[in-house]
Amino acid sequence: MFKLGLKWHIQELDDLGLKRGVYRLIYEGLNRSGARRLLHPIRRYTTIKVSHYLGPEMMDRERFRQNRLAFFVRDGRGLKDGIAAIIGPEGVEKLLAMGDAAIKGRIRCFSAWEGDYGQPVDWHLNPRRHVSWPREVHWSKASAFEPIGGDCKLVWELNRFPHLYTWVRAYALTGDSKWVRAFCDQLKSWEEANPYRGGINWNSGQELAIRAMAWVLALYVFVDDAAFEDEDFARLMRLLYLHGEHLLANINFARLAVYNNHLIGEALGLYLLGSYFPWMKGAHRWKGLGRRLLEGECLGQFYADGGYCQSSHNYHRLALHYYLWALRIGECLGEPFPRQIYDMLAKSALYLASFMNEADGRLPNWGANDGALLCPWTNCDYSDFRPILNSIRYLTTGKRAFEPGPWDEELLWLWGPGALEAEIDPYPRPQEAAYKESGLYLYREGPGDFAVFRCGSLRDRFGQADQLHVDIWWRGLNIAQDGGSYLYNDELSYHYYFMGTSSHNTVAVDGQDQMQLIRRFKWLNLVQAGRIETGIPPGPGKWYVAGEHYGYRRLKGGLVHRRRVMALGAGAYLVLDNLYPCARGKPGQDKSVHQQVYRHKFQLHWLLGDWPWEECGAGCLPCGVKLSTPQGPFVIMVGAFNKAPSYANEGSPTWQPLPGRFAVYRGLEAGTADANGPRGWVSRYYGLRVPALSLSLSVEAEASIVFISLLAPAQAAPEVTLHGPQICLATTAGVTAFSLWEDSH
Repeated sequence: MFKLGLKWHIQELDDLGLKRGVYRLIYEGLNRSGARRLLHPIRRYTTIKVSHYLGPEMMDRERFRQNRLAFFVRDGRGLKDGIAAIIGPEGVEKLLAMGDAAIKGRIRCFSAWEGDYGQPVDWHLNPRRHVSWPREVHWSKASAFEPIGGDCKLVWELNRFPHLYTWVRAYALTGDSKWVRAFCDQLKSWEEANPYRGGINWNSGQELAIRAMAWVLALYVFVDDAAFEDEDFARLMRLLYLHGEHLLANINFARLAVYNNHLIGEALGLYLLGSYFPWMKGAHRWKGLGRRLLEGECLGQFYADGGYCQSSHNYHRLALHYYLWALRIGECLGEPFPRQIYDMLAKSALYLASFMNEADGRLPNWGANDGALLCPWTNCDYSDFRPILNSIRYLTTGKRAFEPGPWDEELLWLWGPGALEAEIDPYPRPQEAAYKESGLYLYREGPGDFAVFRCGSLRDRFGQADQLHVDIWWRGLNIAQDGGSYLYNDELSYHYYFMGTSSHNTVAVDGQDQMQLIRRFKWLNLVQAGRIETGIPPGPGKWYVAGEHYGYRRLKGGLVHRRRVMALGAGAYLVLDNLYPCARGKPGQDKSVHQQVYRHKFQLHWLLGDWPWEECGAGCLPCGVKLSTPQGPFVIMVGAFNKAPSYANEGSPTWQPLPGRFAVYRGLEAGTADANGPRGWVSRYYGLRVPALSLSLSVEAEASIVFISLLAPAQAAPEVTLHGPQICLATTAGVTAFSLWEDSH
């Protein structure tokens, strides 16, 4: 699967640059040689000096209680009425039941499914494989167990303590000390099972930061309860100290090797621990470095148009939650962050809100989606972005974004009951938006009717090969959708499917991705895009966007894929895909000069919602399906064409249908020869995949070819015909004709 030749390693180092490349070589050398475990060996907690984590004056629970610094909440019990009013009796019952299940080791994973980690909890268990990762292996060697242990994220999810947010909410509602005892028992169990630097739970700095955040929140909510004893306080201080030390020792990996939200999370972890536990050895350094990174390097991950470097809505939300914590900490401590960071958050929120389906708060499932939800302290669905958008609105304007609902509980935890009385100021709903740096283009007809076009040169670390993908939402339904991610470190055929080109709504050539994958998360030859145009289409259309990418220039003959998307109104869209050979000149200036012409296999793909369907077709679009959606019938019809043999280089071409293979798959498993891999899956929640409809039209031909796709409500679908070099649309408003072909000439 992977291209691991020397030239690929050389190119990877070249992409990293000298400083990052040298650092990565040294880092990997220390890990693989075993030198790191000699320099930083596994240590028992009994060897940690008490003064390092309790300070010279031996901080204890009572002194902390009396002198604690301001935090979001003091003890949580003042939130009882607000939480009960927001989630209602059924919500309270559900919350308490989930808390009781977590005491028994049944943890709600990735906000979606229950993993049984046993009672007492096995902190190294993969609940899917029922295999435990080793605890006595140095963290730098722990990942070698992956072939047996499976996806480490299924272990890490428990160790992020997501259930602790359930317990603090339950404690706020009931005041019952059982939630405090449950935390203290698990904390003791965690320390016994995770020697310092031993095992997979010390492997990732971001995991340490997320865990520390949950523990600090629990400290502030539980510390006044008699069930939280001096021994529990000392243990928590010891663990938090070691988390701070480990973050400081290894943060350069996030700074120089990955450049993504790991760095923001780890910087926040240092700032949080250094700020609230100043008596600990090294706390001043933690706080200073964390704050400098949050005010400096980390900001470079956000684009001027409001987008985020990881090209993922979910990772964007995670980064914003990190900054939300950081800014609230700064406000609570009387050391607010610069205004430019507030402005950056406000712009990011506007960006995300523009893509929102207003009925349920969902966004397109764009980019890598690892299930991260930093603050699971509402009853909202994981896919609902209203909690974070509401919080940022309040943070930056002092107003709420939405009418009262379950998303308000995040405001309650961060600001207290007073925030629920704030004026409501909704986000604007742009009809059109062009986020050129992020490479997303939006057209919206209504609250649940919109389309998003993906086209933009890649600038940073990137997760999915999805250039020219189109998402279409109609009456709140995600008709043409993005597949998501599913699992990163297990069932690898599905990982490659979800991150690759073949799962996206675009055209694949010769079964290749638009970029070259050399490791599980590492693409080379980051795809470039260009000639992006927006405007009003001819005739009755409402909106037009076009663009092309050059990812297939590496194939024989050098291909360009150009896509045009036209919004025809009433939820109907026409999509034209031109694929043609080009000389290997500068992208955007290609000339189809005299050169050898090669045959290729082209596959147009649409991933659709899982509704009952029947085959259909009309006019020059002979293949397709009619979906019976909850909002009415919706059709997707496709056809493929190339220039007729009689076409001469001079004059206007005529076009003829291309014979091809039309297929519709639903939930096709990996290993099925008919489709050469899994097809027809979508994953909205990490670790869960559900069937979807995968529509494809495959043809073998010499470029140049055209695919035509019509996606429309059945009652609004125009008649599509070809006349010579033109495509004609017949609607109630009349007939519109325009050129079928468009390339770089």
